[in-house]
Amino acid sequence: MGKIVGRIFIGLVSFLISFISYSSQIFIIWPWYGSVLSVELICLLAPFNFLVGMLWWNYCLCVTTDPGQVPTTWLPDTHSGEGYEVKKLTGNPRFCRSCEKYKPPRAHHCKVCDRCVLRMDHHCPWINNCVGHFNYGHFIRFLFFVDCACSYHLAMVTRRVFDTMGTRYWDDPTAIELVFIILNYALCIPVLLTVGAFSLYHFYSLLGNSTTIEGWEKDKVATLVRRGKIREIKFPYNLGARRNIASVLGENPLMWCCPTITPGTGLKYQLADGDGKWIEFAERNRGREREEEA
Repeated sequence: MGKIVGRIFIGLVSFLISFISYSSQIFIIWPWYGSVLSVELICLLAPFNFLVGMLWWNYCLCVTTDPGQVPTTWLPDTHSGEGYEVKKLTGNPRFCRSCEKYKPPRAHHCKVCDRCVLRMDHHCPWINNCVGHFNYGHFIRFLFFVDCACSYHLAMVTRRVFDTMGTRYWDDPTAIELVFIILNYALCIPVLLTVGAFSLYHFYSLLGNSTTIEGWEKDKVATLVRRGKIREIKFPYNLGARRNIASVLGENPLMWCCPTITPGTGLKYQLADGDGKWIEFAERNRGREREEEA
């Protein structure tokens, strides 16, 4: 049942992308230019179709790329300098009872996928997949190109509505054009507002090298700090904005908008505080919880 629902969501997204992208060109822009191919028309539509193409590419990668799963043979190396995460109450390495595997840092169990996902951010029904280590970069780029394509689309359609560019263009839209103008506005504006707000959150998370789950955890910590129950704790994976982005999109800024393989294995991550600090933090936090329980 879950797979069927997921495919329905993918179908809805594909329909939205196709309708907004192509109906605007076929039924609004093409008639506006008198149904005649011209250099000016090509210059108008070429950037838009590039954005749509990149949107499709990254969306397909979000859907088809495995976000990353824990290898069966993986075990936490407690003697390495890379750090590992422990349970707050026992101090032992995190273990998933459902998968019967140890959890690498930042990995979490997804009930929908029924497995642990490396650097899990969230399960997204719109891609019928988890967003994790190996497809988070594609997800970020997908959001970025949705924002760009929708903005360009609205500017293009609005220009058709308000701008008169000479006698060779049709100033007044036909009934069919008017219907598609209304439909494009009705679909594109909500998409831009919702995805835009979602994008801002994820761009902010990218700058801080934080996942959605870790964002919730940081909010809980901030609440405890405000109440005076614990001292302020530094998030261990924040390496600075430039390095945070590079850890997801790659080292070369010129390639950040191009689909690339996410750096790293997803089994260990560099810590901002140096080697072993995350273990020490977990141990200190466990000690504080025991003191509060006592």
